[in-house]
Amino acid sequence: MSILKKLLIVPPVALAIGLFVLSGQSAKSPQVATQGKEKPTPVKVIGAKPMTVVPSVSAYGKVQPDRKWDAVAQVAGPVIWTADSLRDGLLIAKGASLLKIDEREYELALAQIEAQIEALNTKTDTIAASLKIEQRALALLEDDLGRKKSLLSRGSTSQAGVDAAERALLTQDAKVQTLKSTLKLNEAEGKVLQQQREISLLNLKRTELKAPFDVRLSSVDISVGQYVNKGQKLFSGDGIAVAEIVAQLPIGALRPLIGKAGEVGAPLNALSSQQGADANRHKAMKAKVVLHTPRSDIIWEARVDRVTAAMDPKTRTRGIVLTVQDPYGQASPGQKPPLVTDTAVEVILQGMPRKNMFALPASAIRKGKVMVVDAEKRLRFKPVKVAYIQGDIAVLMSGLEPKEKVIVSDMPAPVDGMLVGPKPDKKLLERVMAEASGKAPSKGAK
Repeated sequence: MSILKKLLIVPPVALAIGLFVLSGQSAKSPQVATQGKEKPTPVKVIGAKPMTVVPSVSAYGKVQPDRKWDAVAQVAGPVIWTADSLRDGLLIAKGASLLKIDEREYELALAQIEAQIEALNTKTDTIAASLKIEQRALALLEDDLGRKKSLLSRGSTSQAGVDAAERALLTQDAKVQTLKSTLKLNEAEGKVLQQQREISLLNLKRTELKAPFDVRLSSVDISVGQYVNKGQKLFSGDGIAVAEIVAQLPIGALRPLIGKAGEVGAPLNALSSQQGADANRHKAMKAKVVLHTPRSDIIWEARVDRVTAAMDPKTRTRGIVLTVQDPYGQASPGQKPPLVTDTAVEVILQGMPRKNMFALPASAIRKGKVMVVDAEKRLRFKPVKVAYIQGDIAVLMSGLEPKEKVIVSDMPAPVDGMLVGPKPDKKLLERVMAEASGKAPSKGAK
């Protein structure tokens, strides 16, 4: 091959090598540029702030009276009178007369028993008088027998005379014993008649129905002329002195509320024991009942009365009973209605405040860790210990320091050390603080 041909072949080869080198450099250049200009991921954060946390829980229940009266006829007969106030929904004072059943039959029964008692008393008096006479005759016969025995010993009378005197004495003694037995029987019969008289008086009293306590009437279905049987229900009445609300709460929901201040996760001794210092600890909780209306929320102060013994195995909930004193007396026309039976209300319970606690949105915790922003604006995972979950927030026992920036954004694939652009979420922090302080009650604690 000539030298010219060799020179013609070399440039294309050199050109190809040069293009290959240039293409390799151009492929590397974007990566180097990217590494030099890392773009931060925007995230929302809230500052960790020690605060006073008020454990709270809310649930719903229906209002029920603490006492309920079912007016049942205790005697049979036609109704001869009903009060004008015997109407569904009206308030009745204790002792007010509401209904009368015809009492004539019971008056006659009482009169008959009293007549029997009077006849028995007369009979008893007659027998008592006869007994005195017969006892005197018995004494005379005893003296006569004594004399005849004395004469017999001196030979002044016969044995036949003595025997006749003894027979007369025995006969008279039998009469006396019969009269005494009759008096005892009359005494027993008198007691029976007195008991029957008491029953008749009681039945006569039962012909009139009176309110046993202050009530609000319901289910009234009785009128004058209607015949009622013994045991028949006539109407009902709900006590108005105290209202009860039974709210169902998940097992463990009350634990943060019942533990002493600073004892996060204290045992729920108050729900399982009725003895010792912890027996009434659940009664120290603050409680209120809220009726939600289109215009406003109406609030009643309440107290925790007791916890039901049974647990619902299906829902794994337990009932807590709240009471409201004088629910009708607190009513104000046009402003605050009374707490009537079957009204659906919300109950809010609050425990003892706990100071210097950290609260975060529960969604900010993943597998026991939170995401924080370090001084170089890098994402870091940090383990925390949760005391309990209260609604949408988590109350922490440890793991955070004041002023640490906690990421609250929903990040699908966070990487430790990635660059972030934090932006404070003031509204979320305000909501967290409100719920933690009890101003925005949660639906439950876990």
